[in-house]
Amino acid sequence: MTTGEIVERVYTAETESALRRELERKDFHVLEVKKAGGAASAVTSLIRIRSRVGQKEFLLFNQEFMALIRAGLPIISSLDILIERRKNVAFRRALMDIRERIKSGESLSTAFEAQGLFPKIYASSLASGERSGEIATMLKRYITYSRTVLAIRKKVVGAMIYPIILFALSFVLIGILVYFVIPTFASFFTGLSGGKAELPFLTRALVWFSNFVRNYIVIIGAGAVGGIVLYRIWIRTTSGRYAMDAFKLKIPMAGEILRSYAISRFTRTLSTLTAGGIPLVTALEITATAAGNAVFEKAIVGVSQRVKEGESMWESIEKTHLFNDMTVEMLKVGESTGALEEMLTNVSDFLDEEIDQRISTLVSLVEPLMLVFMAIVVGTILLAIYYPLLKLYSGSQIGAV
Repeated sequence: MTTGEIVERVYTAETESALRRELERKDFHVLEVKKAGGAASAVTSLIRIRSRVGQKEFLLFNQEFMALIRAGLPIISSLDILIERRKNVAFRRALMDIRERIKSGESLSTAFEAQGLFPKIYASSLASGERSGEIATMLKRYITYSRTVLAIRKKVVGAMIYPIILFALSFVLIGILVYFVIPTFASFFTGLSGGKAELPFLTRALVWFSNFVRNYIVIIGAGAVGGIVLYRIWIRTTSGRYAMDAFKLKIPMAGEILRSYAISRFTRTLSTLTAGGIPLVTALEITATAAGNAVFEKAIVGVSQRVKEGESMWESIEKTHLFNDMTVEMLKVGESTGALEEMLTNVSDFLDEEIDQRISTLVSLVEPLMLVFMAIVVGTILLAIYYPLLKLYSGSQIGAV
């Protein structure tokens, strides 16, 4: 501090360099920056309410920003207008800080990068636009990229809504039967038979399960909540995220969709960056996180390192064994002919169509499977309920004869 006092504090930032810039701007003399680690970091990240800027909101902002710049307004004046229109407090605060940074001499891309709220590809696109003097053009490319990624995500979410609702309704129905219906039936059957008749094994197992749930519902609920919390802590660790992403890629059918989605995001992001004149190695390093999968991220970082050492990109990608043959071949053609950007776009367009078809196929299979599962479970419960009644009724008929 300017007073000479040495203090230790915890801050949240996108990168170490961004944190150093932020602290130095506040007149702190930074002696050392250490990354928080272990379980404490995971718990902190779990309970911290992070400021977020939604994709749709950020897309609208960039459309307005591009229109103002194309109209010839200076960046500061454009930001002044856009700040007034923002309802998101975190977004408004970030834009105000960006405006002040630009006034103090920072570049637009550096000011956005320092916020830690926006994708790395965005700051890189702005930097490319600043170098070429075509910020509006790079904003247009980023807007096109964002629209495409958002449209794919909408398709995935929209396709999975019905199966999720069906599963939730099945779970609720089974819960009602287990918690309310079966105990009532068990008491009724015991009274009807005078406690002399022995229940069939299936019925006894179901009654035992129902009693267990009713007696230990608090412990079960606490265990479920604890399990979710532990899972969220684990999934935020590097090893946990990698293990889960690797597991997702091995899921039948769904794993192939996730693989195609990661490749599509990688190729589309790389195409956007290379089109802006960003060097291939730098573009690869930025694109690694855009794939949205830790397995791909680690592999792409290795690809960027091998490309830096002089190896061709398609050969490096082929060695990861994560990309399909079509992608590798098209990248090979793109590098050989100098049309890499076009080939990357073609790959992502083709994969987007393939993802749409595979999702439709998966949903068409999931729906009947969910109905069959629901029918089996509910049918088993009903059989456990009515079979003892039928057995008692048949026994009374024989006794009457």
